[in-house]
Amino acid sequence: LMVGIVVSATGTAGGVAYTGLKGNSHARWGKICNVYDKFCRHVGISLALSLFASVLLVVLVMLSTYTLYRRST
Repeated sequence: LMVGIVVSATGTAGGVAYTGLKGNSHARWGKICNVYDKFCRHVGISLALSLFASVLLVVLVMLSTYTLYRRST
């Protein structure tokens, strides 16, 4: 459940970053990274941290599963 939540947060941050970088012609939103540079840096950092948290959480789940498997045999 927690991995799903972290991965969905990563996808959401990626969607916001892409919309800020490229804009959305259907909604008539322009590129905002040209105007709000600090916003794009914050979104980029949050995306990188979210990816790191996703990988770390998967590694911790695999380590926990391995430990439980080793203890049962």
